[in-house]
Amino acid sequence: MIRWRSRVLPFAISTSFAAAAACSAQQSTEPSNSTEQASTGCAVTPNPSESLFVTDPTALANFSLGAVMSQIVATGSTTGQTSLELYQQLVDTLNDAAHARTKGPHCDDQKNSSGQPTINGFPEQFCPRQEGFLAGTDPFIAPVGDGGTPNPDSYVTTGLVNRFDLAPNNGANCGQYRVVYGKLSGKTNIFDRMLLIFEAVLPNPNPSEGLLGCLPVAKFWDDLSADPSPSSRASKLKSFYFNGLKGFAPVIRAQNYGIGGGTNTGQIRANMFMFQAPGDPLSGQEWELREFRLSQSCSGTGCSLTADNTFVQTNPWGQLFGGTDPQSLAFQNAFLGQVPHLAAKSVAKIGMSTPTVDDGPQSDEQVPTNQDYFVQAENNTVFLKNITAKLASIGRSDLTAHNILDRATTQGCAGCHEIANGRDLGPDGDGGAKLTWPFSNGFTQVDESSHLSNALIQVFLPARAKVLVGFINAHCATDGGSGSGDGGGPPPPADETVGGSAIGAAN
Repeated sequence: MIRWRSRVLPFAISTSFAAAAACSAQQSTEPSNSTEQASTGCAVTPNPSESLFVTDPTALANFSLGAVMSQIVATGSTTGQTSLELYQQLVDTLNDAAHARTKGPHCDDQKNSSGQPTINGFPEQFCPRQEGFLAGTDPFIAPVGDGGTPNPDSYVTTGLVNRFDLAPNNGANCGQYRVVYGKLSGKTNIFDRMLLIFEAVLPNPNPSEGLLGCLPVAKFWDDLSADPSPSSRASKLKSFYFNGLKGFAPVIRAQNYGIGGGTNTGQIRANMFMFQAPGDPLSGQEWELREFRLSQSCSGTGCSLTADNTFVQTNPWGQLFGGTDPQSLAFQNAFLGQVPHLAAKSVAKIGMSTPTVDDGPQSDEQVPTNQDYFVQAENNTVFLKNITAKLASIGRSDLTAHNILDRATTQGCAGCHEIANGRDLGPDGDGGAKLTWPFSNGFTQVDESSHLSNALIQVFLPARAKVLVGFINAHCATDGGSGSGDGGGPPPPADETVGGSAIGAAN
């Protein structure tokens, strides 16, 4: 693996957790009735670029970072807080208190007994990070006129992502709907990159109906492939995200990006590698993925939002796989319950969910040791034997403990984006064909020019299309009746998503 030398910013990182208050902004967050309900017919064959991962410039033009962050602030803050203030505060969490640009939180707010900055009790790898420099920039400044100099610290919108497949089978929510951004400088400079993904979890307005309450959302996305007009599709997507389907809340609202915590809300993720940032030279900063969640605090003067740099979900701290301390042993015991999900017979259904108490502060794509879980566990003979025994108990003795730990590596951010590229994951269980983890673009699944990875094009988007069509057709009317379609069969496992992976799986 290439080890880069970097130039670090004169600012520092910081992280801490602000408690989410149980009050709301004055602006209504009730579901909007502005967009017509999707039709109730059977599925059309979805075009991935129209119904699964939208990169059409006509549609993306409605989703500037400024527009999205303005709506987030409008739905969560009543104190005059601006989108610029929230953005600068978010990236300022990557600064330490000595170099802070905002009131906080910052990356050195929590420390262990050795003075090492921590998140979730585990050491942060870099505090500060170079990206903290962005706390002094304005990403919303646009070029003046046709000949204006582009703002390298602005962001381009690279995709709108339908993750209906992440909806839990109990219908607690209707999946995730994402907006992806890349720092403009990353188009031409691979050493000055910062990508942000706004991953909203959309509430189910009719949870008593279970996952069936989400059928209009699935139909909305599928129906986009039946609309031949780019401008019409763009208008529908804008309304879905900013206004909501009839009976549904908008996708873009502060409450959908982490307020309240738990697994039924979303997050903001970052893929970071600012290598040539202004400041004194410092070697050793690695390419990392981080996660942020919003919290809301309210007082007599109103409510305001804070972006907290939190642990990275489903990215357990690597040393837990080899440790003998009580937390490591508890983690290893819980991990055995994930073996059936990790032993899935297709790449797209491999999944893992881990207790949040075990999740680390970052996912490092350049130093695989911590995120390569077999490397961490290879000398833990008791744990390996327990995994082997679990495989035997579920009828998958064709797989090894090594295979299972490699599959676990694919579920961490770094594994999915880089470390696991091309890795042999063992046989599929249906005839002995070998599963191989597909290739990313190299650290990203979509780049600043909206180029998708082979992993998306060849594996994940086709699988998501199959899930979308299968769900719709299981509930549509094919014979003039009330709608049973071509679905049927036993009910899906309660601990899985509609896409067949473990609830809480990262990808």
